[in-house]
Amino acid sequence: MRRLLTAVGSVSLIAHSGLAQSTRPERTGFRETSSLADVRSFLDSLQRRGAGIRVGILAASPEGRAVPYVIASRPLVSTPAEAKRSGKLVVWLQANIHAGEVEGKEAAQMLLRDLTLGPLRALLDSLVLIVVPIYNTDGNERLGPGQVYRPEQNGPAIVGRNQNGQYLNLNRDYVKMEAPETRGAAVLIERWDPDLFIDLHTTDGSYHGYALTYAPGLNPNASPSGEFARAVLLPQARERLRRLYRTETFSYGNFRNQEPDSLVLGWETYDARPRFGTNWMALRGRVAVLSEGYSHADFRTRITATRRFVREVLGLAAAATSHIHALTAASDRQRPDSVIVRSVLAPPDTQEVIAELTGAAGAGSDGYAPRRRTGVFRRIRMPVYGRFAAARREARPAAYLVPGRLRSVVSLLRAQGIVVERVRTPWRGVVDSFTVDSLVVEPVFEGHRTVRAEGRWRAGRHVAVSPGTFLIRTRQPLGLLASYLLEPASEDGVVTWNLLDRELEVNSAAPIARVASVEGTVTEMVP
Repeated sequence: MRRLLTAVGSVSLIAHSGLAQSTRPERTGFRETSSLADVRSFLDSLQRRGAGIRVGILAASPEGRAVPYVIASRPLVSTPAEAKRSGKLVVWLQANIHAGEVEGKEAAQMLLRDLTLGPLRALLDSLVLIVVPIYNTDGNERLGPGQVYRPEQNGPAIVGRNQNGQYLNLNRDYVKMEAPETRGAAVLIERWDPDLFIDLHTTDGSYHGYALTYAPGLNPNASPSGEFARAVLLPQARERLRRLYRTETFSYGNFRNQEPDSLVLGWETYDARPRFGTNWMALRGRVAVLSEGYSHADFRTRITATRRFVREVLGLAAAATSHIHALTAASDRQRPDSVIVRSVLAPPDTQEVIAELTGAAGAGSDGYAPRRRTGVFRRIRMPVYGRFAAARREARPAAYLVPGRLRSVVSLLRAQGIVVERVRTPWRGVVDSFTVDSLVVEPVFEGHRTVRAEGRWRAGRHVAVSPGTFLIRTRQPLGLLASYLLEPASEDGVVTWNLLDRELEVNSAAPIARVASVEGTVTEMVP
């Protein structure tokens, strides 16, 4: 590679020769997916042809592979400050976080070609694009039979493994941030502050009539940016795909029951927790889009649908640049008086959903069960469970207090980009405490036995706060995320991921406290 922008660490990318501007699927009749070497060669070929891109390293994977990212714009920018001064929309596009779900990786390469050397070049007059085409490099190189790694996916025959080199699901890592890929992405995201985040996947489940399904961020802590994705951007993209390509798309989900006479029970989306990337970015106040190619469609069809979907989203976003900038600024300024820390599916609305009628295949009838296809499709009106609502809400204080000994908590907050301060001099204030009533420890998941704390906040009393205590103000751009992570009853926070296991006892106060005022505190910033 000619020029590298290093985000994390110092890892070399080895240049590979290859056919100029041709992806592996295109060279093999869409029978094979790209290796890491193929992606490197493709990016090299773009640079040799004069594409306006820079290639950098997001992270070194657990197995030592460089995770490449690409910056594309016209004119080419080198720094976040240049991007900011340009007034352009900054877009983050990532693929292959699940390395068995391969069409996003191919579509991302083809889009880079179209945007830098092809018919979409004008879009880069309005966008600064950051592309991570092969986010999970370790999983990508652990090639195996598609029938084993992705049994419900219609090709290619050989694919990567969804987990990374630590055997982690990287799309469950955005809260705990244990993988170098996650931490590297967080560094780059904090620096470039993208306005729009797009994550490319493949479905796992139900048999329906859509080439692709999509979702905005689903966490019910609403922001202006999140509502724009749900109510404006995605419906417009759906309409454009239908009008321009006769391609049907819909909100991501699965049927509650796939038996033909039970389809009317409804269509249900997935999860609201920020361990998922699009939910995490939405909770950070940015426009977030999940793309899910239809796993039962063939490889070429999935690539085409993904490529077209992203192209239309980029075009719509570019046309709304000023509006999206205003929304992200409003999201940064919002100061809600409460935070939703637990969620539940909201009541459904009724919509028409295209279903494929299927027969039993010995695997059950739930939304993810393999079924016998018939090729017969029906439009059926049914309840669509596409949103989440508050199951538990907590008042937001002026700040949270974290004892100086809990450096692991502060390390995570800083990795998230949250501003943390350290109290320098003794201070007295009115402090609320959280009494733990019960603790539930869940089965092993992603190497953890996650914890759920029940309890309640008790009214404040005057307490002496020692120097060295950490203070996290909620009046900051990521203040809502900070509250969500620090609240002891949160369904996806520091308690969940075992950072307080040695501190929590039933009928005792949790170590994290909150204060209604920080007047008189003398603090210093934690780097």
